[in-house]
Amino acid sequence: MYKKLGLVLCIALSISTTYGQTVRGKVETINHEALIGATIQELGTQNGIITDAEGMFELKLSSRDAFLVISYSGFVSDTVKADLSKATHIQLKENAEELEEVVVQASSTFMDDLESKHIEVITEAELTKAACCNLSESFETNASVDVSFTDAVSGAKTIRMLGLDGRYVQINRENIPNVRGLSGRYGLSYVPGTWVQSIDVGKGAGTVVNGFESMTGQINVELKKPENSEKLYLNGYVNSFGRFEVNANHARDINDKWSTALLFHTNYLNSEIDQNDDGFLDLPKSRQINVMNRYKFRGENLVSQIGFTLMRDEKAGGQLGFDFGDDFSSSTQYGFKNETTRAEVFGKTGLLFHNKPYKGWGFIYSASYLDINGGFGRDNYKGTEQTLYGNVIFQNIIANSFHSYKTGVSILFNDFDEVYADSTYSRQEVIPGLYYEYTYSPGDRFSLLAGARTDFHNLYGTYFTPRLHSRYKFSENTTLRAAIGRGYRTPNAIVENSNVLVSSRRLIIEEAPAPEISWNMGGSLTTAIPVGERQLNLIVDYFYTTFENQLIYDMDQSSSELRVYNLRGDSYAHSFQLEGNYQFSDRFSAKAAYKFYDVRATINGEVREVPFNSRDRFFLNASYATRFDKWEADATLQWFGSKRLPDTSDKPVEFQRGETTPDFFLLNAQISRTFRWGNLYLGSENLLGFTQGNPIIDSENPFSNNFDASIVWAPVAGRMVYAGFRYKIKRN
Repeated sequence: MYKKLGLVLCIALSISTTYGQTVRGKVETINHEALIGATIQELGTQNGIITDAEGMFELKLSSRDAFLVISYSGFVSDTVKADLSKATHIQLKENAEELEEVVVQASSTFMDDLESKHIEVITEAELTKAACCNLSESFETNASVDVSFTDAVSGAKTIRMLGLDGRYVQINRENIPNVRGLSGRYGLSYVPGTWVQSIDVGKGAGTVVNGFESMTGQINVELKKPENSEKLYLNGYVNSFGRFEVNANHARDINDKWSTALLFHTNYLNSEIDQNDDGFLDLPKSRQINVMNRYKFRGENLVSQIGFTLMRDEKAGGQLGFDFGDDFSSSTQYGFKNETTRAEVFGKTGLLFHNKPYKGWGFIYSASYLDINGGFGRDNYKGTEQTLYGNVIFQNIIANSFHSYKTGVSILFNDFDEVYADSTYSRQEVIPGLYYEYTYSPGDRFSLLAGARTDFHNLYGTYFTPRLHSRYKFSENTTLRAAIGRGYRTPNAIVENSNVLVSSRRLIIEEAPAPEISWNMGGSLTTAIPVGERQLNLIVDYFYTTFENQLIYDMDQSSSELRVYNLRGDSYAHSFQLEGNYQFSDRFSAKAAYKFYDVRATINGEVREVPFNSRDRFFLNASYATRFDKWEADATLQWFGSKRLPDTSDKPVEFQRGETTPDFFLLNAQISRTFRWGNLYLGSENLLGFTQGNPIIDSENPFSNNFDASIVWAPVAGRMVYAGFRYKIKRN
C-alpha cells in the first residue's frame, strides 16, 4: 500500500512540476483592452508565443526563475518575473517620450516553443522593419523564405522555400487556402502588408487539418482583427520610381458582442522606368484597389466572424509607350497586360465549452471568384477560377490533457477555365476529405503530432496523406524537432509559367499533367550558447524533398520551346540552413544565416540542377534602436551564389547566355522615427544598385524568334529609395 501511495505521490509531483513551469496570463492596455498578437518571450531564449484573440497566453518555460519580455508594436515593452503561482496580468503603456523605465527588447521573430512543427513567427514589429507593401515584401528580413522576380516584364515575384518554387508552399490566410491556383503567380501582391498582424512560417509538411497541399512548407498569415485593431490606421508610401500607396484601416465596436474592421489599400505607378535603356519598362505600370470588410461576433458559447474582400489589379508593361487600355494584339509595340478582379466571402464559426476549454467545434469557409484578362505580345490569356472551401473541425482530449486530437471533414471545389493563344484548358475539381490528428504532450520535454487524411479527388482518385512531427527538449536551451510527411497538388502549367510566356518560346504540353506527389522529411535543432553575459541562439535545420511525380518545365531542350511533361526519373531537393542571432546589447542585435540548396530533377533524360537556384546563400540582418525605440535602424545584406541558366547554345552567338551566373550582393536598409502618433520611415531597396546586364534577349526585335525576357536571375531595376508614414489612433 505504501509503495502504491509513494508511486501516486511521485506521479503527482511530476505532473505538478511540469504544470508548474507553465505560465499563463493576459496582456492588455492600461484601459483594459486585450492586446491580440502581443509577443511573450522567455528572456535569453528563442522560447516564445503570441497572445490569442482575447489577449491570453500560455507558455511552457525552460526555467522556473525565468523572466518574460512582453512587447507589442506601438507600446513600451516590459520585462517581468514569471509568476507560476497564478495567472499573470500584464498591462502595457503606449510608447511615450517621457517614460523613464529601461526595458529589454524582445526578438520580433521567434520559434514557437510549444509546437512539434518547425514554426517561426514573424510579428508586426518585424514587418515594420521594411516597407512591406504586400506579402511578397514581408520576408525581406527573414532568412527562411527567398523572394525574386520571375521575368523582366511582368513584375511578378515568387518565393522559394527549401530551395523549391513557392508553388510547393501552402499559403493560407487565417488557415484558409489563399495564394493558390490561378492566383499563384501574382497572389502575393494581393495581400497588403498593412493588413498583416503576424506570419507563421513552417518548414516541412504542415498539419493535415489544413489540407494535403503543403509539400515543402506552410505559411499562415494572420490579419488585423476587428476587436483589437486600431481605431484608425493610416499609411502613406512613395518611392523614387514614382509608385505611391495609401492604406487606411478602421475598427470599432458595434456593441458588446459585435466588432467590425474596414481595411483599404490602393497603389499606383504610371512612370516609365528604363534604367538599362533596352526600350522595355523595368517595372510594369500598375494600379490596384483592395478592400476588406470583416465582422466578429462573440457570445457566451459562440464565436463567429465573416469577411468580404474585393480587389481590382491592373498592370501594363512591355515596350516604352505601352499603356493601360492599349490593345496588345494590334499594337506595334510589344505589350504586356494583366487585369485581375477577385471577390471573396470568408468566415469562421466556433462553438465553445467554457467548462471544458479543451473541447470545441469549428467551421471555416470561403467562396471566391477570380477573373484574369491579359496578354503577352500577340498572345492573349484569359482565366477564371471559382473556389469553394469548407472545413469542419472537432477537438477534444482523450482521458486527460496529455492526449488530444482534432478530427473533421473538408470539401474543396475548384472550377478552372484558361485560354492561352489558341488553346483552351478547363478543369473542375471536387475533393471531399476527412482527417484525424493526434497530439501527445506529456510534459515540457516531449511532444508528438501524428495525423493522416484521405481525400477523394473526382479526377485523380484517392489521396492518402500521412504526416508525423515530434519534438524533444534535451535541456533548457536545446530542442530537437523531426518531421516527415506526404503532399499532393494539382499543377497549373500555364499560369505557373507566366514568366516564360514573356518570350518567343512555344509552349508544348507533351502529355496530360498528373498530380504532383512528394515526400518531405527532416528536422531542426535549436540551442542557446552562453557568449559573454548573453546567449547566442542557433538554429540548424535540414530537409529533404523527393517527388514521386512532378510536372517538369523543360527550358533546356530548345531555346525556342518550353516543354512540359510528367517526371521521368528522379527529382529531389536537399536544404540546409544554419542561423544564429545575438543580442549584443539592449539596443543592438544581429542575425546571420548560411543556406545550402542542392535541387535536381530529371530534365531531358538527365538528372541536373534546376535552373535559377543558388546553391549557396548568405543572409545578414542588423537592428539598432535608441532608448524607448525613438529611432530604429535596420539593414539586411544578402549574398547569392552562382545559378545555373537554361541552355541557349542553339541561339546565334550574340543571343547566347552563359551556363551560370556570377554571384552578387543585395542590400536593403531602413531608418524610422517614432512619435506619439506613429512614425516616419525612410529606406532603400537594392541600395548597392546591382542589376542584371541585358536581361532581355534581342530586346530590339520583340516579335522575333530569339526574343526572351524569361531568363532573369537578378534585379532588373536598380536602387530604389522610399519614404512613408504610419499614423495610429488607439481605441478607447
